[in-house]
Amino acid sequence: MSTSDPLRHIAISLAAILEDGPRKMFLNDLNGSDADALTVLETLGRHLHARNSELLKQIDERTFQLNLALSVLRNRDSHAAEQAGWDFATDLQYSALPQDFPPFPDRHEFDLHAGMVTAKEVGGDLYDFFLLTPTRLGFVIADAAGKGLPAAIFITLTRTLLRAAAEKLEQPGDCLRIVNEMLCIDNPTLMFTTAFYGVLDTETGEVHYANAGHNPPYILRTNGDVNALPRDGAIALGVIEAFKYQTWRMRLNPGDLLVCFTDGVTEAINSAGALYGDLRLIGTLAGSAGQHPSVVLGTAIADVDSYMGLTPMVDDVTLLIVRYNGAKNTTAMGG
Repeated sequence: MSTSDPLRHIAISLAAILEDGPRKMFLNDLNGSDADALTVLETLGRHLHARNSELLKQIDERTFQLNLALSVLRNRDSHAAEQAGWDFATDLQYSALPQDFPPFPDRHEFDLHAGMVTAKEVGGDLYDFFLLTPTRLGFVIADAAGKGLPAAIFITLTRTLLRAAAEKLEQPGDCLRIVNEMLCIDNPTLMFTTAFYGVLDTETGEVHYANAGHNPPYILRTNGDVNALPRDGAIALGVIEAFKYQTWRMRLNPGDLLVCFTDGVTEAINSAGALYGDLRLIGTLAGSAGQHPSVVLGTAIADVDSYMGLTPMVDDVTLLIVRYNGAKNTTAMGG
């Protein structure tokens, strides 16, 4: 047997792995009259090497496409989960806000209106109000640090704690003290919130209030004068467990409004990066003297929106406005 015979057998066996077209061509070359098995095997080797390189290239391409598809799916699932978190945070935030106005249509001693315009990212703003007794109206505005679900959960917890404390404690300062202690007990993420809590005596117009690091509200008098409540240096809730909050007093005359707001109002920015600021807010409020709280609120929000123009809103814009109309035997205010 010549050396070419075993080579021919090997070559024929290898030809079985080729596709139909190349296999026929290879066998024809191998069976030719001048065929040299070694030369044909070398040709087969080059063909198989080229075929293997092409397969490896295709495998690399398919692997890249698979990894790309997996990355898209992971990002889609991540975005879906993130969006679900934002949606839940939005629902949680809004579920804590009273939406029906006027909230106490049978009460003529006061008028109240509140509203919030949310930024793209859910924040931690809150407003709330409730009758503690037939002659005591509680109201609160607050702003938790951060965005998203953690802020929404924290501010909702703050609302729940404050309502519970207000039912048991008469002084706003004591209420904030208890709420602060509860928030500090288990707060591993170091969340905190500013808050202003007031109680209006509907018979006298006297307001007892406490402030936990929040923007001081403005008093809008019937003659257009605007005065800020004094800052007392108190810190936000959730920071120092043993902090004591003082209860302050002020009086609203019939027709006066107390305008509470979050920093999303005064810190709104325009296209030049300039802040809306307290001075512009004061001017807007002064021009709304004598109006119903709903009108004052709408005017303020519209002016903030006009000031920002096309600049994206980066924080919630929230206001709560209370007008004292006088005791029951006083004629109800118009507007």
